[in-house]
Amino acid sequence: MIRLASTTAVLLCSSIAAFAGPVEVPPPPPPVYVEPETCAQAFDCFYGGFELGFGDGYVDEIAQPVAGANFPSRTLTFDGEAYGVFAGYNVQNGSTVFGGEVRYLHVDLTDASGAFEIDTILDIRGRVGLASSDALMIYGAAGWSTVSTMAGVNAFDMTGFNYGVGVEYNINESLFLGADVTGRQVEGSAGVFDYDAVLNTATLRAGFRF
Repeated sequence: MIRLASTTAVLLCSSIAAFAGPVEVPPPPPPVYVEPETCAQAFDCFYGGFELGFGDGYVDEIAQPVAGANFPSRTLTFDGEAYGVFAGYNVQNGSTVFGGEVRYLHVDLTDASGAFEIDTILDIRGRVGLASSDALMIYGAAGWSTVSTMAGVNAFDMTGFNYGVGVEYNINESLFLGADVTGRQVEGSAGVFDYDAVLNTATLRAGFRF
């Protein structure tokens, strides 16, 4: 009797499972996507943009002594427009911002006689800034510059150091506006002349952080 009762119970359970059909397992919930925070603070991360302004300065054209010739030395002044692009990276620690930047400017800086012309400027510089809020930063900058120059028919580069100050204002998390003033002291040689120049630019900037 005990064996018969056990067999009957097993058959009954099997019948119930067969009539119930397969057990449906619910699908797992979809994964929750959390967008990574790439810029922890207002002035962190990569940035790049465009700038537009003007430049001016002067160059001392110094004649080297040449046997049988007497070339005069002179000082030439120049001015004109400037525009270009910039890109860099910032790290913000509290209110202090550290970074590096590369900028390329196309300029049309010519003296009154047309004998001296500056065509392009490449600046590589470091920056240290102070953020007074999440929107405003004031910075100082210094670095190295290469200037593409034409003196008469001689094309050559002048090199030297740069220094400047600027301000940036965040319109939102990505877009910012700014202004930059940079001075440069550069020098080079072409033909029988040495050139020692002071070159200044003042530009308005617009850029994105990403």
